[in-house]
Amino acid sequence: MKTNICKNYKFRAECAADVHAVRGLLHPWLMDWNERRENMNFEGVVHAMSDVTVEFSIVAEGPSFGELLWLVDGIENAHVAGDTLAPVESYTGERIFRSAFEAPATRPGKDVLSRALQAVRARQQVLILEQERALQLNRVIDAALRLGDKWQPVKADGARPGWLVPIAHTPTGMTALRRVSAPLGCKNWEKKGDGLVKARVATIHA
Repeated sequence: MKTNICKNYKFRAECAADVHAVRGLLHPWLMDWNERRENMNFEGVVHAMSDVTVEFSIVAEGPSFGELLWLVDGIENAHVAGDTLAPVESYTGERIFRSAFEAPATRPGKDVLSRALQAVRARQQVLILEQERALQLNRVIDAALRLGDKWQPVKADGARPGWLVPIAHTPTGMTALRRVSAPLGCKNWEKKGDGLVKARVATIHA
């Protein structure tokens, strides 16, 4: 039976947004990803903190530790993640202060950089899709607030525009068919279609 030998790492980030940025960047090599929000007990009261601790694993042939550091260093304002990233067995959560891209960070090879670039471009498409979803959610909640008991949900229409997309899983050769709906009220959905579909496929793969 074929097995995957993974490399396991851990880091701490200032906020969930930084975590999302790191995850999107490392997506091509990820096998597992677990997040835990940090809390603080102060005078008997537990307070939710913004810090998030992440433990993750990547495929054995993925970037080296030095290459991972270099990639994370490239994310603006994610310095806590870069300063705390370490193999699980040596992780302390304490920051090891250094300038971005300094040793032990090492510039990745061409293959790693190419795949990282593809991941970043996919995340850009996802963020555009998320903006569309946020705008739609804003419209729904705003209407519900204004109309009160008079508000009614938009009825699902089988004729609503969208796309049927085959989602391939390369390792097993299996394919799933998914439907991606066009954003409600979007007049330019056909022009945005390619980007929206690619973004949705990226979120399904993530």
